[in-house]
Amino acid sequence: MYRTFEWAGLDGSRFVAGRRNILRLYGGWIAVASLAIGQDAWFAFLKDTSFYWGESLLYKIYWLLFIPQTLLVSFLADKWPTGSGFLENSWKHLLLAPLASLAQVLVFSGLVAGLSQPLLGYTFHFEGVLRKSLAEDFFTGILMYGLLLLVFYRFSGKNKGLEKGRADILPKTKASPEYLTALLVKDGAKTLRIQANSLDWIGSEDSYTVLHRAEGKWLYSESLTKLEKRLNPEDFVRIHRSYIVNIQRVQKVTSRLTGDYDMQLLDGTLLRLSRHYVSKVKGRLL
Repeated sequence: MYRTFEWAGLDGSRFVAGRRNILRLYGGWIAVASLAIGQDAWFAFLKDTSFYWGESLLYKIYWLLFIPQTLLVSFLADKWPTGSGFLENSWKHLLLAPLASLAQVLVFSGLVAGLSQPLLGYTFHFEGVLRKSLAEDFFTGILMYGLLLLVFYRFSGKNKGLEKGRADILPKTKASPEYLTALLVKDGAKTLRIQANSLDWIGSEDSYTVLHRAEGKWLYSESLTKLEKRLNPEDFVRIHRSYIVNIQRVQKVTSRLTGDYDMQLLDGTLLRLSRHYVSKVKGRLL
């Protein structure tokens, strides 16, 4: 889908994100209208002819009409079915741009014809204004709306919106991190495969990491910090800068009344739970 306006007044259209950009849109077309009036005044000065402010202002309504028209074009583009790329959406550009320009010319001609008498004291007839505007403004409008559709299709996240729309259809699954289920250790000339959940605790001795379970212990080549990141946190928790324990092997935890705790495992091993790691086991063991 086209994603252009984001304005509470046009639900579903997302051409401008928020009030700030709506004001920028207004300001931009007001600036164009002001420049066009200035051009009329400069032309009159160069040609040494009379310049009529009221008439110039009335005719510059054409540029101000781009404000509601652009919102409407965006709303229609957002509601119509679209393809997956620029070429598939070209038909929409080709249809919407001339239709929007024609609608603007008709509205403009009606406004000028209806407002000329009360504002200027003389009347511009609808047919005359329409012919003049078709000749001078119709193709300008097609160009402006075509560029607007093109620019905001390319740079306002439409392609991303299309991909997001497709992704929303697919079931959202969050990939689970892959944790170690087994560790390979040397035991003399043999290499043993030890299941991670069979370990009681893991310690750091000097510069070595040591895996502990009831029937023995083995050196492991990875640091305690790196190993901690690879173990499932549902089973293993860091309790000290030198210890990681399998929480399934914890029998009881006793406070030392200093902020630290003594943690006794099922095999009778006593480890210290440092106050700096208490937050990691809160609600699980305490």
